[in-house]
Amino acid sequence: MTFREELELVLKKELDILKLLKDLTFEKTDLIINNKIRDLEAITIKEEDLINQMALLEEEREKLLDTWGVAPNTPISNIIERIPGEKGDLPSIKDEMQAIMEELQLRNRLNRDLIEENLQWIDFNINLISNMQVQPGYGKDKDNKVRGTSIFDRKV
Repeated sequence: MTFREELELVLKKELDILKLLKDLTFEKTDLIINNKIRDLEAITIKEEDLINQMALLEEEREKLLDTWGVAPNTPISNIIERIPGEKGDLPSIKDEMQAIMEELQLRNRLNRDLIEENLQWIDFNINLISNMQVQPGYGKDKDNKVRGTSIFDRKV
C-alpha cells in the first residue's frame, strides 16, 4: 500500500468521525433550546467517545507520517503538494474536513452562547426568588434586613 493510500484511509476514518461529531453538535443545539438536560448528557458522552476515537486516529496518522519521514505537524496541504503523481481523493478529503471543522466551530460557539444564556437566566431567576430587601435606614445596623417575599420556606 502506498503512502497516499494509507493516508487516504486514515483521513477518511477521521472524516467519518467529524461527520458524526457535526451531527451530534446540531442535535445538541436542539436539546439545549428545549432544555432536555438528560439527553444532553447522553450526547456529551457520545461526543467524548468520538473525540477519543479521533485522538487514536490522529496518533495513527502521526505514526504513518513518521514512518514515511514526514514531520507530524506538517499541514495536509503541504503533504498533498509533495505527493508525486496522482493525488487521489486527498484534496477533496482535505476540503471536506476543513469545511466540517469550520461548521463545528460555529455550532459549538452557538451552543456555548445558548448555554451561557440559559445559565444567566437561571441565575437571574434564583436572585429574583431569593431576593433580600433592606429597610431604609442609617448606619451599619446589620439587623435592617427584612425577608422578602419568597416562594421558598427557609425554616428547618
